[in-house]
Amino acid sequence: MKHSFAHTDISRFVPVADAAASAATSADRAVVVFADQTALPWLRLLKPGFRHCCAYLRLPEGWIGVDPLSHWLVLRAFPAWPREADLAGHLRRTGHCALTVPVVEPPRRLAPPLPFSCVETVKRLIGLQSWTIRTPWEPYQHLRKISLDNEPLLFYKSTSSEHFVDKAA
Repeated sequence: MKHSFAHTDISRFVPVADAAASAATSADRAVVVFADQTALPWLRLLKPGFRHCCAYLRLPEGWIGVDPLSHWLVLRAFPAWPREADLAGHLRRTGHCALTVPVVEPPRRLAPPLPFSCVETVKRLIGLQSWTIRTPWEPYQHLRKISLDNEPLLFYKSTSSEHFVDKAA
């Protein structure tokens, strides 16, 4: 049987929207992860190590991972992960570039109407509004200035044996 949304009572979906808004505003920090791996050839034009980004939000009930891919948005709940876990530190020790950043409520104005991308998704998750931040390298440059991490950031470039240590963070 084919379902028609023309006769669907839209009011029954309002509590879900309220719950989603509540969850988004209850996140107090996020771990933003930058990656080199990509299945899309044109993304290889981007800076190595910064061809994709995703985020983990710390909620009162645990963590939720948001991985914005080109063809869909992957959401995964991790309720067993402790809120106090140093997720960014763990990810850095396993070879990822990760930053812990505060989640802030953005100003109540229209966000820049930029195309759907991993960067746009992460920016909206953490409350960052900017016309000039478009590639994964750009939020890294911005977020390392406000990072809550206390150690130098290290990541391994999977395409070579080189390491990058950011001493400015």
